[in-house]
Amino acid sequence: MAAVPDFVTGRKSSIGTTAVQLTTAVTHANRGVQIVADASNSSTIYVGLATVTTDAADSTDGFPLSAGESVVVPVINPSTVYVIAASGSDSKVFFITV
Repeated sequence: MAAVPDFVTGRKSSIGTTAVQLTTAVTHANRGVQIVADASNSSTIYVGLATVTTDAADSTDGFPLSAGESVVVPVINPSTVYVIAASGSDSKVFFITV
């Protein structure tokens, strides 16, 4: 039987208008992380690097996720991914490394 690769699942809640690290988990056996914006979010979530912004600058704006949308980010280390909300402080996302 083949070994099951390491993976991490989780949630990041209370996302507000300051960029926060998606996870501190450092896994090197993965090829990416899938992020899903909670269906009840009232604000758009932006996904990017530590400098991610919300519709503020061409060079730092993240990838937008509306409620219920998802994206796969092709990174080996999911701790390099950050999220920020366009407004409010009660948005959340769920993630799984893939």
